[in-house]
Amino acid sequence: MSKYFNEKYHEYIYQSKGISNYLLDEEMILIAGDFYGIQKFIFEGLSTKNAAKVLRAKSAYIQIFTKYIAKYICKKFSIDYGQIISTNAGKFEIIAPKKYEDILESIQKDIDNFFIKNFFGLSGMSIVGVECTKVSFENANEYKKLRKQIADKIELKKFQKFSLLENDDYIMSYDEDIDNKNLCEICNIRKKEEKGEKEENNCLTCNSFVKLGELLVKDKEKINSSELGFDFDDSDIAIKIDNKLKSYIKKENNNPADFESLAKASCEGLDAGIKSLAVLKADVDSMGDFLKSSDVTDSFENFDHFSNTMDNFFSMYIPKLMREKYRDTYTVFAGGDDLFLLGAWDQVLDLAKEIQHEFKNFAKSDKLSISFGIAIAKPSYPISRLAEITEELLEKSKEVDGKDSITLFGETVKWDSYLQDNGLKEQLKVFDDNTAMLYRLLELVNMSKKVNEDMKNTMWKSKINYTFYRNVNMKSEENQKLLKNLNEMIENKPKETKMYLSEIIYKRRIV
Repeated sequence: MSKYFNEKYHEYIYQSKGISNYLLDEEMILIAGDFYGIQKFIFEGLSTKNAAKVLRAKSAYIQIFTKYIAKYICKKFSIDYGQIISTNAGKFEIIAPKKYEDILESIQKDIDNFFIKNFFGLSGMSIVGVECTKVSFENANEYKKLRKQIADKIELKKFQKFSLLENDDYIMSYDEDIDNKNLCEICNIRKKEEKGEKEENNCLTCNSFVKLGELLVKDKEKINSSELGFDFDDSDIAIKIDNKLKSYIKKENNNPADFESLAKASCEGLDAGIKSLAVLKADVDSMGDFLKSSDVTDSFENFDHFSNTMDNFFSMYIPKLMREKYRDTYTVFAGGDDLFLLGAWDQVLDLAKEIQHEFKNFAKSDKLSISFGIAIAKPSYPISRLAEITEELLEKSKEVDGKDSITLFGETVKWDSYLQDNGLKEQLKVFDDNTAMLYRLLELVNMSKKVNEDMKNTMWKSKINYTFYRNVNMKSEENQKLLKNLNEMIENKPKETKMYLSEIIYKRRIV
């Protein structure tokens, strides 16, 4: 039985094998790797036109590269792959013999050169090692110290990326004679690949992403690292394409669906409604503080169980929800304790509510919550900018005391408050054929929010009463109840009311 997670989700609860399977009868180091600059790696320079072909692939590439480096280190240290403790969300940990510690420096240099050559140093991977003993894993205080040492070393490495001041033999390669005609149509930074007399539309690197994206929606079981352009010291390692790597993306003709197609699926079954994408970013609130104050880091078994189960929720359970109920969606990233996805805007809003509800049931501790930032835009809007906007919206949610919040339609509120609409959304269906009335109500809600800026805005209440008595049959008891509820909701929950009205208007707007 799990002390942290609800047994209802038993198939996603990870049972730790215990540390005894990894310990060695010699001096040891705990090696940790961390892929940094993930958002830049996925979105930098990416054109919206071709984004659907490679977004999920670039995210999967990070996971594949992480698994590859973990296995590559094992080969260099002459140890079994069984010494790999974890490889989740761009991070890995390995227990290895200390006597080979010096090898890490050359591995780090190989990785740095790879990222400078292929990705211009926009992202990379840090490798650190911390000495450990059996006591480090058997004593709660010692294990807490070990976890802190690893976290501190990884953090410090972020300020020493590529160690350019210490090394002068890095080679920065770049394509020459680039112009608008031969520039890669996906990344916009490399030259198109040439095959004999034929010129591709994309560069070699982006073509490997396209290929990987196609494989993820097919039934291929593994991929060799050389197919993706990395085989350090000619170490071509096969990586299994499991369900975590595949995640969920809508398919069309056995290829990833494009953003235009996802947007067109918005408001299906309705007579109107905008055809747009919603981009969602979410992560668990104050995870670091929770780990410090809980007993998760008291033992390897606790930490192993907690971190892998949390990863399973995001990387396996949420894609399962999408596959079964929200099919016009697309996973960009889901793992660790966060996610980034997009899709038909109304489906994404419903999915966000279900994720929040499910996470609340999944985590036993009331100290664990999840916050969201959601942006809605046309499918042609630059995806790199949408990623930045969604990150900013999530940060607004994170600023709320106690968090457990959502930022949507320009407002930030607590989830519980957003979900308690007092029946207003159902009542407002009376205006399904009167979009002008909905816009007028939205105008008055915005007016109520600016009372402190101008005394004239206090007239919102008299104006809403006037609007109703002039345009609505007030002999109807239902309309009287609606007006009363609207007054109370605008008075007490103006932000939430604006969010409800905005969603309804989006579903009624004629396009």
